[in-house]
Amino acid sequence: MVVAGRVGGTHSHETVVGMVAVLFSAVVYAMNLVVARHQAQLAKPLEIAFFQNLFVLGLLALAAPWFLEVPAAQHWPGIATAAVLAILSLLLLSWAYARAEAQVLLTVEYTAFIWASLMGWWMFGEKLTVATIGGTVLIVAGCLLAARKQTGRGAAPEAEAALP
Repeated sequence: MVVAGRVGGTHSHETVVGMVAVLFSAVVYAMNLVVARHQAQLAKPLEIAFFQNLFVLGLLALAAPWFLEVPAAQHWPGIATAAVLAILSLLLLSWAYARAEAQVLLTVEYTAFIWASLMGWWMFGEKLTVATIGGTVLIVAGCLLAARKQTGRGAAPEAEAALP
């Protein structure tokens, strides 16, 4: 619904490329969540966060000799904050995926769109369009429906086994 609200009209080439990149990112992210669920069954959140960050560091280090630019000191607090939030997010997601099925958690994780829309409006003055609000309503309704279905069936067997 949100994309449909944005596709109409004329957009610059960069905007179209950006929308395609976000769509591709969503598909890759979905694959990442399947891998995250598998990892969470085998390792603890600190192990997952450490090795994922170590792997990313290794990949980025390969390109560093050609592309590394040290950011100005004024940007370091923002970078550090983003890093801490990303690590915290990864730790919490790893903990959650060890306790519940991906299909259950994904419906709640979709609320990230809501938070991103609200923060974009609050921090950057981005407009909340009818399509954005409509998409938000659909996300909330889907989350409530999925949560309601899950409470009726009980916890997944592996989630029960993971509880202390």
